[in-house]
Parts: sequence; C-alpha cells; structure tokens
Amino acid sequence: MSVNIDTAQSTISVPAPSLPEATYGVLRQVAAALEKLFEPFCEVVIHDFADFEHSIVCLAGNITNRSIGGAATDLLLAKASDGETDEDLYNYLTSLPGGRMMKSCTVFLRDEDGRARGAFCINFDITAFVTMRNQLGRFIATADHGDIVETFTDDIEETVQNLIAETLAEIGQGQPLLNRDDKIDLIRRLDEKGVFQVKKMAPFVADQLGVSRATIYNYLREGRGEQRGGNHD
Repeated sequence: MSVNIDTAQSTISVPAPSLPEATYGVLRQVAAALEKLFEPFCEVVIHDFADFEHSIVCLAGNITNRSIGGAATDLLLAKASDGETDEDLYNYLTSLPGGRMMKSCTVFLRDEDGRARGAFCINFDITAFVTMRNQLGRFIATADHGDIVETFTDDIEETVQNLIAETLAEIGQGQPLLNRDDKIDLIRRLDEKGVFQVKKMAPFVADQLGVSRATIYNYLREGRGEQRGGNHD
C-alpha cells in the first residue's frame, strides 16, 4: 500500500509508513511544539526510512530550504546503510550555504526489534549566536596584568584596612604574632603601596596595629633605610 504526500509542485506516491501512524502523529505534535518554542531559529524534520528518496514526512520550520517529500540526507543514508543507528547523535555542528552554522540532533526511530525505521531531527541555526559570542568576546577582552587587586570605596580608611589585611597575608603572619622585624617589614610594604602618601594615615595604621604613632614613624624610617641600604648592595 502507498500514501500520497502533497507538495507545492506535485503529488508524490510513497510507501506506507514504517511506524504506526499514531506514532508519527505524536511526533508531529512534538515537532510543532519545538519549532514554535525556538522559532525562527529551529527546524524539526521527521524522516521515514520506507523511502529514502522521499523520506521527509514532517517539516516544522524551515532553515534548510527543504520540503515534505524531500530526500534523506547523506548522513542518514550512511548511517542506515552501515547499520550504525544504535546510538542517537546530539549537538553536532553542521553548516549551510553562505557560511551559516547549525547545531543538530538526530534521534533514530526504532521499532520493537531495535531497527531504525525513521529519524527525528532537530536543526538549530546558531549563526547569530556565534556572531554575538565573538563580538562579546572582543568587547569583554582584558589585558593580562597579573593579579591586580583594586578596592572601590569612598572611605580611605576602608581601603587602608584592606591593604593591611592583604599585606599580612603576604607576610604569612597574623597581626598578634608579628615580631619587631615583621612589623618593620609590614610598614615597609605598606609604604611601597602608597599608604603613607595619604595624610594622617600613620596614626590610623598605628591604631590598627596597636602601637604608638612614634613607633610607626620609627618603623617607617627603618624600612626606608633598609630599602636605601639594599639599593647599594
């Protein structure tokens, strides 16, 4: 027995469906739902392997310029010919004329014996999204300047507190465990980071470290003296 499929050009006679018509009915509903969900980028195609020359029995959406009654693709022919239809194919890249790109899935429709009788194919035109990704990649690209850390706040004391915490982490000691040399090293590092370019930061740092202002100035002189001495080595 055969059935007739109407196309825009002619009426094509094809063999009866390989799977029950009720099965194809449900699949047509699923195809329509997927196409509506992702239009205008999505195309869903159902193939019936009873006639590879006219295998397309459902076409929801159309981004590949095919029609009902159209032929199977080279991929479907190769898979069916080699019997490689035990595994479905997901998210593989295909291309269209003009440089357009598609992401595709092919699910083989198997009977109770596991034989592929058709295929349910989803094609998604990703050209616009790839272009967008490339443009966004260029837009958000940054130069590599190492591990730059920057604190944004209106409060200079908060900034200095963060610098103290950061510098203690560099030294690898908690504040209560700092000996005199550690504290000189801490003040020297804070000086290198520009902390003492800010007016009245010496008293603030002294308060944070629990020492006197005079001690901070002494440590600062010693730290700077070590730097000068180091430059003559």
